[in-house]
Amino acid sequence: MRVRLSPWTTGLLAAVLLVAACGQDPTRIGPAQEPPRGGAPTHAGSGRPGSDPGQRLALVIGNGKYKDSPLINAANDARSIGLLLRELGFKVTKLEDASLKDMNAAVRDFGDGLRKGGVGLFYYAGHGMQIRGRNYLVPTDADIKREDEVAYTSLDANSILDKMESAGNGTNIMILDACRNNPFARSFRSSATGLAQMDAPVGTYISFATAPGRVASDGAGANGLFTQHLLDSMRQPGLKIEDVFKRARVGVMSDSGAQQVPWDNSSLTGDFYFVPSGATAAVAPAQPAVTAAPEKPSAKPQTSTEAKPDSQPAKPQPTRREPAREKPTQLAMGSVPKPTAPPPASKPTPSGGDEQFQKAQEAAKKGDARSAADLYEQAAERGHPGAQLELGMLYKIGRRPITQDLAKARTWFAKAAPNNIAAAYEYGVLLDRGEGGDKNCKEAQRWLQRAAEGGMVGAMTALGDSLLRSCNGEKKPEAAAKWLRSAAEKSSVAAQFSLGILYFNGDGVAKNPGEARKWFELAESKGHPSARFYLDRLK
Repeated sequence: MRVRLSPWTTGLLAAVLLVAACGQDPTRIGPAQEPPRGGAPTHAGSGRPGSDPGQRLALVIGNGKYKDSPLINAANDARSIGLLLRELGFKVTKLEDASLKDMNAAVRDFGDGLRKGGVGLFYYAGHGMQIRGRNYLVPTDADIKREDEVAYTSLDANSILDKMESAGNGTNIMILDACRNNPFARSFRSSATGLAQMDAPVGTYISFATAPGRVASDGAGANGLFTQHLLDSMRQPGLKIEDVFKRARVGVMSDSGAQQVPWDNSSLTGDFYFVPSGATAAVAPAQPAVTAAPEKPSAKPQTSTEAKPDSQPAKPQPTRREPAREKPTQLAMGSVPKPTAPPPASKPTPSGGDEQFQKAQEAAKKGDARSAADLYEQAAERGHPGAQLELGMLYKIGRRPITQDLAKARTWFAKAAPNNIAAAYEYGVLLDRGEGGDKNCKEAQRWLQRAAEGGMVGAMTALGDSLLRSCNGEKKPEAAAKWLRSAAEKSSVAAQFSLGILYFNGDGVAKNPGEARKWFELAESKGHPSARFYLDRLK
């Protein structure tokens, strides 16, 4: 079936409103009326000549072209964040693949600009490391051979906090997606991984892509896992900054099976909103989630200053975000057979559309979303599973220039599913929920099982949850326990909690308060919101 894209002249019609995996409704969070441009700084420097307490100023850096350990998504992350911040009213200075000299100069100018007051935001994607409890952001021209050279060849993250604090502007935000593996670790004496915890000066919010001492994923799509969810959350009207990062954390934990848990540290004294509730200016959707190919190294870093939005406003439309977690009351009792066998293996689709797929990736990397969408459709119609998956994701989320259409998303996921376990998972989720077409729990479980057997932790959890619900009058708690245990042992927080429920009630497994406590405690340690309730009931 040939699927036509909507005419591009319809413009930007959809903004992404995703529902957190814990099942909360985020469409109206916070008071009915919020400050017009985020939380007002408590000491924004209004007494200084030329002060502007209403300004929003951002410095965004994405470093990926490292000689020894390049990062595919760091520059993409910086571009996506820079574009969104510009649309949210920030004056953005963006650096890509910057040298230490360029980074230091940009931080100095950023600090000077904050002296006028308002809100400051610093975002960094790239390699970062901790040395003796201090965090360093690594420029692409760094030539580090020994641990004692880091302090002189990299940017000390605390120097940015110092600039923010001395500016006295009142409200500052630091976002560090810099917890990738240390490419120089083998030549270092210390074994510390990730970044160290940082204290937030008064009026500052610090966010890490993962917990202190842990590493984050560079991501397989156009953005790193953390930035992908952050972009979605920042667009939500009426969310306080704490809720924005909480929603991003839930999404990252769900998608990573709790292998990555974003962290934050705040000393804010007032409320801040990226998008106030009832705001008349809407935010344009994100760029397509595509896999970016590495570019050839360039001699100089790309630097730009972005001040004014140039896109048409889009009206926010609420949508649901998967994977949703089942409430405890939906877990049932009983004994049933093991999971049904997956559908017979389909013959691989001929690898047509390779040329269009590569061109689509190149167009997406350059920010040409319209051409990328056209090329993905061409490749998808020629049977390219990767393009079919990407096109399905575009329709599922409603990313520019495509308007959300779950029926079309379901069609493309179905085409790709026989040859792509990620598409099998996406297709199974839509079938299980009845989104984009009729609900078909039996077929959903078959496709989810295929993805689960392919090693997808999220599919294991989704399959376990589906088997616990009534499907055509049949529940399968024993089979559910099998899959939830597999996911729980791979650190899925949702699966750990659900497995605790099974042991708590004796559903599909022998009732065992000790095992229930074990899994509840593990889920609580990873931030599950309901685990404490059941731990208290076990006392």
